[in-house]
Amino acid sequence: MSIIGIDAGGSAVKLYDGKQFRQFPSAIGYDWRERHLQQQHGEHDYDWAYDGRRGFAGTLALHESQMADSLKGDSKAHPEARLRVLIALHQYAAGPEHDIVVGQPIGTHTKGQKELIKKLLIGEHEITINGRRKVITINRCEVAAEGVSAGLLAGTKGQVRVIDIGSGTVNYGTLLDGRYKDLESFTLVTGMETRRNPDLDSFARQIAAYAVNKGWGSQDTVYLCGGGADPLQRELVKYFGSAQLLKPGMSEYANVDAFYRIAKGLYANGQTD
Repeated sequence: MSIIGIDAGGSAVKLYDGKQFRQFPSAIGYDWRERHLQQQHGEHDYDWAYDGRRGFAGTLALHESQMADSLKGDSKAHPEARLRVLIALHQYAAGPEHDIVVGQPIGTHTKGQKELIKKLLIGEHEITINGRRKVITINRCEVAAEGVSAGLLAGTKGQVRVIDIGSGTVNYGTLLDGRYKDLESFTLVTGMETRRNPDLDSFARQIAAYAVNKGWGSQDTVYLCGGGADPLQRELVKYFGSAQLLKPGMSEYANVDAFYRIAKGLYANGQTD
């Protein structure tokens, strides 16, 4: 039985099992065909078959699918997110049975949405990737709030703010003495890959304005994580003087690191919430 954290993001899927951080592009293509030229496009070329459908994923989808994309938005309660999780487990997890923690944006981290995600994931799944068939069993699954969960890595007493900048959403989390503060945690439904204007300064201004309008202050202790943390830190310091990277050099792995720690705390003691 393996304990695993998985961040099935809109740009990349990340997995952490306490030993290794792994990721692959989230792109999924459903237009499978027999390829005449079996050229390799990258280490994450995945030809998948699951639940009566076939397609391409990862770098193979990016190059060989006409409509390859990853579904982005404020919820991961959908079959495509399940497929991302199963591909990650097939490729990177040891053994056939797993206890996992996955993420959901703060704005839709509700009981109903969490139950939908669990219903999609818990149970037995037969999936074949690149001709290799596996039966994967997810025995237990919990759903953590993105962004605010990563704040647990800060290990700081008092009030801590976290801005998790992803491809499709920006999650704002507030912790007080290590406990989640719902009133001052929320989600902006836009991200690094959904904006028409890619200008970093204007995006940072939008991120900061949304937080200030929700009651955050310029002197608050703010940590940044997610794929957009590194490129936006310099801009966000203009609005939050203390803005710093939560996991320098590995900001995109902060959520999945936290998910693994939560999973270990829950499952090692045989507990779920």
